[in-house]
Amino acid sequence: MPDFTPFWISLKVAVISTIIVMILSIIIARLLYRGTGHFTKLLESLILLPIVLPPTVMGFILLIIFSPRGFVGQFFQNVLHLPVVFTMTGAVIASVIVSFPLMYQHTVQGFRNIEPKMLNTARTMGASENKIFFKLILPLSKRAILAGIMMSFARAIGEFGATLMLAGYIPNKTNTLPLEIYFLVEQSRENEAWLWVLVLVAFSIAVIDTLNFANRDKYREVD
Repeated sequence: MPDFTPFWISLKVAVISTIIVMILSIIIARLLYRGTGHFTKLLESLILLPIVLPPTVMGFILLIIFSPRGFVGQFFQNVLHLPVVFTMTGAVIASVIVSFPLMYQHTVQGFRNIEPKMLNTARTMGASENKIFFKLILPLSKRAILAGIMMSFARAIGEFGATLMLAGYIPNKTNTLPLEIYFLVEQSRENEAWLWVLVLVAFSIAVIDTLNFANRDKYREVD
């Protein structure tokens, strides 16, 4: 009987990180979606940086930032009582950092694709910015947000490099599925690794099918 602990750890990390990423993306996208200046472009470049950086490099940067000897690491450990390095908290933070750009891209693009005339009409009718956001922008961007959630969840559950650098491989604590596969293969236990490989492949197919289904409904509405 296989040990399902890596699966539950991965699921827990992915769910927590996806919730955090979704909330942060909606908030930041709301602040930046109308921006066109150099400051907005600079911020978006920093947000998208984890996409182009190798995961191990990202993990090394996070390890330096959240080191117990650093200010941020001490704040998490002494004030929030959440040690980061070699803990599940570290795995969640690593997943948040690497999946956030995907969620942000989908969310901000969804906001920007809304017809500005519609929003301006609502403003001229006296609607507040909060009402416009919650009654128009969010509902009209639901497919983009859903796509971002699915992509972020998939990225989080498949994260390897940054998680290994920041959270390490600690059995029954931080051994997520990608780490478990790597160390099983390293121990020449390929037959056990195949189970988790198939789980991740099946999940990836489910994500793709979900996105295709959402897009099919969109095209049907257009027709």
